Amino acid sequence: MKFKQLIIGVIAASISVTTVFAADFPTTISHNFGETILETEPKRVLSLGLNDHDFLYALGIAPVGVKEWWGEKEYASWPWADDERIALGAEPAVHAAGEINLEWVAAQNPDLIVAVYSDVDEKLYGLLSEIAPVIAAPKDYPMWGTPWQEQLRQIAHATEGGAEKAEEIIAKLDAQTAKIREQYPQFAGKTASMADFREGQFTLWAKSHAPTRFVESFGFKFPENLDKLAGEDGWIYISPENIEQIDLDVVIWPNGKQDEIEALSLYQNSNLFKQKRSIFLQGSTATLSAALWFQTPLSLEFAINGVAPMVAAAVDGDPATK
Repeated sequence: MKFKQLIIGVIAASISVTTVFAADFPTTISHNFGETILETEPKRVLSLGLNDHDFLYALGIAPVGVKEWWGEKEYASWPWADDERIALGAEPAVHAAGEINLEWVAAQNPDLIVAVYSDVDEKLYGLLSEIAPVIAAPKDYPMWGTPWQEQLRQIAHATEGGAEKAEEIIAKLDAQTAKIREQYPQFAGKTASMADFREGQFTLWAKSHAPTRFVESFGFKFPENLDKLAGEDGWIYISPENIEQIDLDVVIWPNGKQDEIEALSLYQNSNLFKQKRSIFLQGSTATLSAALWFQTPLSLEFAINGVAPMVAAAVDGDPATK
């Protein structure tokens, strides 16, 4: 995509320069189900990925419809995305959580369907393609495993014909995480993870998945011995009897469950408990939890500054630190 630098006016005795991104079409998008050719810039973009609408808002695009993930927020929009949505005047139709309704999709009259962060399979992809061109996750990434940077580039190419604006957004977030690493040099080389407790087991995610990529962006290390335990889906399961495997310098629990986890006698013997190395996101910090699950340019900008001080307090090994 080509884009131009235009001087658009003098305001309050200062020159304001705005970057205008010119659409470059036709464009071809490669994805897990083949290729999608877009002849012209789409005007009615429908988001069916669970977090794809955040990426559209970050790129300055108002979707005509979005899909609910959870939370039942107005327009399925969480606080970190509201400013962008409102500025665009976006009031999209909202598809309920769960199975995709093809009649609902067709009723939105889309000219592009974005289904990158989704569980759309090849059969459903074919059915959706009868309604409008569809883009899915980039090739070579597992379901739910596309890095947010690649997701942003994929959506930008489809909606704008190129990724210049996406690269600006990526650079901005890279600078934000670099600032965190500079502000908290004590993170470097320490071990960390995000984790959950499900069906009696501790659950973690491989380095290839967003939760672990997030903690490593702060300068932390995810232990290789844990990464090797990941299944093909990137999930890692640890029984409470092996809690020493996750007794790391810090663990973020985005689903909270503090009472349930701290009631485990084996957990009570860990340094996570004794030195308060765990961060439970719940109650007043529940929105931070949602931001970490979304893993979008807008949610990460919100989450990084909110989580970093909590991590610093947990990682020092002093249970008295607040």
